[in-house]
Amino acid sequence: MRVSTICLAVTTALLFAAAAPFAQDKPAEFGLAVYKPGEKYATDEQAGEAIDKLAGHLSGEKATFKRRGVRNNPADALKLFKDDKQPVAVGIVSPAFYFANKEALKLTALAEARRGNADGARYTLVGATTAEKYPEGKRIATSFSVEKEWLNRVVLPAPENAKPVQWVQYDNLFDAAYEIIDGEDDAPDFVLADSISLQAMQKDADLKVLKHGLQSELLPQDLVVEVDSRLGTARDSLLKALTELDKSEAGKKVGELIQSPTFQKPDAARLEKAGKLWAEK
Repeated sequence: MRVSTICLAVTTALLFAAAAPFAQDKPAEFGLAVYKPGEKYATDEQAGEAIDKLAGHLSGEKATFKRRGVRNNPADALKLFKDDKQPVAVGIVSPAFYFANKEALKLTALAEARRGNADGARYTLVGATTAEKYPEGKRIATSFSVEKEWLNRVVLPAPENAKPVQWVQYDNLFDAAYEIIDGEDDAPDFVLADSISLQAMQKDADLKVLKHGLQSELLPQDLVVEVDSRLGTARDSLLKALTELDKSEAGKKVGELIQSPTFQKPDAARLEKAGKLWAEK
């Protein structure tokens, strides 16, 4: 009886010892959140599947990424990042969100998106007339009016004592541009066009007559941020997967879904310049 008990104990110990490496090799899980300001389709219902595919592509033997949520409002996005029950380790956020919450959330910029395969983001005022200087008091169409502080401090800062512009939300900037062309009574005075929208307008038979005026500095695009150093050893593999997104057919498909064919290391000088503009209240 005693021999049998000893054998059973030894066998059990061996089974636990054999199982231990498998338990240790289980990939760590990291939460992924996405915030796209003012983008009406940036919701779990509309974009969740695309972000799930991105999370799957980023996952590997040692790390698994899971979607925590997709938001288009800064307050809702902040709730995701503050949720301790479902912690977020990495996020794709706007530069405005990064600078506004950098200290409180302990954010580190790891990579920058190349939307439209462009290096950085530049915005241009487009209208029936040329805006050669800050258009005091004018109505300007934008697709991300939820980030007015970013618009006023960084994208189009007003000269001292100038009357601020009025930002008008348009989900589709082409609608605003056509209102200007058609001379509608409630049309905005100008459209704040990103480089991708600007290129598309130049190719449009009707909109190509619009005049291009004042431009912003070359600013960061969406940033991949780490929260409170939570990635640990998974950081390098994540960066490799992001910066090589366009190197495989599977990655290219994911890039198309998220409208960013690849990512690059953040431009330190560009971040610093944007940070200084942001700090000037």
